[in-house]
Amino acid sequence: MKKFISILLACMLLFAAAYAETNAAAYQAVALETGSVQVYDFGENRLHAYVSGDALGDVCYAVESPEGVVLLESTAFTAGNNAWKAYIDSLGKPVACKLMAYHPNGSDAYSADAPYATENAVANWAENGSIRALTDGFIVAFGNTVAADHPANAQIIFFGDTVTLAGLDFVIRNEGDDAYGVEIPAMNVIYTHMMGSATHNILTSIDRIKVFKAELEGFDYDLVLTGHNMPEGRDAVQTKIEYLTKTAEIAESAKSADDFIAQMHEAFPDYAGDNYLEMTAGFLFPAAQ
Repeated sequence: MKKFISILLACMLLFAAAYAETNAAAYQAVALETGSVQVYDFGENRLHAYVSGDALGDVCYAVESPEGVVLLESTAFTAGNNAWKAYIDSLGKPVACKLMAYHPNGSDAYSADAPYATENAVANWAENGSIRALTDGFIVAFGNTVAADHPANAQIIFFGDTVTLAGLDFVIRNEGDDAYGVEIPAMNVIYTHMMGSATHNILTSIDRIKVFKAELEGFDYDLVLTGHNMPEGRDAVQTKIEYLTKTAEIAESAKSADDFIAQMHEAFPDYAGDNYLEMTAGFLFPAAQ
């Protein structure tokens, strides 16, 4: 349970980052009873980003085409899911599909159809899975305000697949962890579970830092969507690349976990997510824990 609480606190620290200013494309803001929506206009298509305002800083998305709506992620709390569903209903178009990459809580509220998910995501929703364990930790912390239900079934998709939904292509990407990423070529947009240009990341090894950096160096997208941060633009990707470069340098020179954390605080004094930083230090310096 201590591990769950540590992860929970780390997620809660992302709340502040979720409301940081972003250099993403212009959007129209729509206030909801719970949270708000940022609407990005791509001509005949639109992207709706629901900034839930919940304790975990959850952000989820609706991709709207002339044919329908494709949903990407849900929120951890019932109130957020209810407000988001009411907004989706107001668009007046059918829900073509739900893509549940990492956050499946309460997604049946939007549509009874089984979501699309990879096999690893489904395994982690199940009993003893990592995402199920997180949800159970949230229930301990927040009680019955949490959307506790995970989907019972899923339509299985695979890394590298391109699925056409509501007339748009969605490319399924390997995120290298419990989640999967989604590329939307028609909008030149990508969803990756966690980036956040002013938030520490959980980084499990120096190799993982370098792989993540290489992935971001290959990004050529106008907008980056994440599960715990407002959409961000190209400048944010460059900022994160610089962060990863410095993090790898510090990791390779630091003498201990405490030394690593101290150097990171000096290099990035205004970053949110200290618990994530501490978890990274634990991965990089296991003997010191």
